[in-house]
Amino acid sequence: MKKFNLSKMIIIALIIVISAFTAIFISADNFKNNKNPSAMTQIINDGTGAVDRIIGAPIRFVQDKANQVGNLLDAYKQNQALKTEVSNLRSSKNNQESLEVENRELKEALKLQETLTDYESISANVITRNPASWADTLVIDSGSKQGVKNRQLVMANGGVIGRVIQVNENTSKISLLSSEKGIEAKIPVRLGSSSDPVNGLLTSYDDEQKAYVVTSLVGTGNIDKGSQVFTSGLGGDSPRDLLLGTVIDVKETEQGLNREVYIKPAGNLYDIRFVFVIQGMIGGN
Repeated sequence: MKKFNLSKMIIIALIIVISAFTAIFISADNFKNNKNPSAMTQIINDGTGAVDRIIGAPIRFVQDKANQVGNLLDAYKQNQALKTEVSNLRSSKNNQESLEVENRELKEALKLQETLTDYESISANVITRNPASWADTLVIDSGSKQGVKNRQLVMANGGVIGRVIQVNENTSKISLLSSEKGIEAKIPVRLGSSSDPVNGLLTSYDDEQKAYVVTSLVGTGNIDKGSQVFTSGLGGDSPRDLLLGTVIDVKETEQGLNREVYIKPAGNLYDIRFVFVIQGMIGGN
């Protein structure tokens, strides 16, 4: 094994340093006097450039990758910020639409209340409506404490929409007229003109036409499409003159002995938020 000679290494290092300084001096002088660099200077410059490229390549590679990662992180942050902004905008839009619907229904409720000046009624909010029984029942925040009783008619969105079927202390269940339970107790109605009325019974709901069906008609008066249908008050368990809807069709039964009248509900049965439970007319039916 050869012995490490420190003095030789020092001499070689000194020679390299002296050569480098000499090359720099000569190159500076040539640059100052607009002369081409000497062959020695060109060799040293080329060697220095090659070494710089070799040493600098990994550094530049790392710098490029770091810049790419930085750009990706910036893009990710911007994307997340945009997603948050879009989500906030959607939430704000949904809240605004919900408020607009609620405001519109409050106006409808106030308008309906103005038409019920001859009736004793209880206003209430819908607090529960199960999607599985959406067309059948809903629950309101008024009960026996507020004066609600079984079988009382319920109005919303401009017309009769159901009947009370269960009363608790502070809540009540309403059966809609679009369900069999809601019209289990037939509702006496009045059709035609006030001078020549036709009485009948609201007996069912047609899912295809989204309409109440009135049968058992008594009277010979004309029933025109577009005419309004009201409760008649006959039978004693419902006040008279409550709006049910408008006539959209009149059909003869198969036997030809009677007619079936299809009534478009005056009250929207799908979206119900505020209701009025009708206790009766002031001073009686």
